[in-house]
Amino acid sequence: MFWAGFGYDVHTELVPLDGDPDSHRGGVTAQVIYDLYQDQLPGFIQAGDIFMQDNAPVHTARIIYGLLEELGVNIMIWPPYSPDLNPIENLWAIMKAKIYELYPYLEHAPNNEETLEALIQAAKEAWKDIEEHILQHLCATMPHRIEAVILADGWYTKY
Repeated sequence: MFWAGFGYDVHTELVPLDGDPDSHRGGVTAQVIYDLYQDQLPGFIQAGDIFMQDNAPVHTARIIYGLLEELGVNIMIWPPYSPDLNPIENLWAIMKAKIYELYPYLEHAPNNEETLEALIQAAKEAWKDIEEHILQHLCATMPHRIEAVILADGWYTKY
């Protein structure tokens, strides 16, 4: 699992997320996201920005909302099950295509530790290779995405 943030003229590094060894299933927990946000958001979010994250339970946990409030981060409230509103979903598809373009062998590589390390490095490289105009275009589509969801009464849109 990866995390990254972007805005019109700014983007974070791509951060691979390790699971929480103290959790029951060892996955990414709200504590992992809390630590990530504490590290990443203060230098990334600027006054007047609206932060968008998906509605995954680790993002909607009370400790996350508490931290975002403490950091003074404005959060975009949006309907559940609306990935078409989130431009990073388009970016993940671009990233996947770029990874396979740069490292085609990864598409059929075995599921092992060596492949995981290669994928992490390839993803970081692909993230750095994404051109700024792509990020700017995705940001510029937000008003249209919001309008499309409103017009569709919350149903699917072309995004």
